[in-house]
Amino acid sequence: MKLRDRYPQLQDPAVVKAMVVRSVYASMALENQLVPLHRIEALYDQTAVLPTPPTGAGVAR
Repeated sequence: MKLRDRYPQLQDPAVVKAMVVRSVYASMALENQLVPLHRIEALYDQTAVLPTPPTGAGVAR
């Protein structure tokens, strides 16, 4: 059984984003490195998954 099957809320991108942002904020705070929540959210948004190029694409030889 996969995590997404067991926990259907993980299919909601907003829930996943909130979990990641809270976790990063809390772990940074534990290390006395306070980062504003809006900065962490902006960094999360920059890490969007890019589509994988089709196989065979690459450097021409």
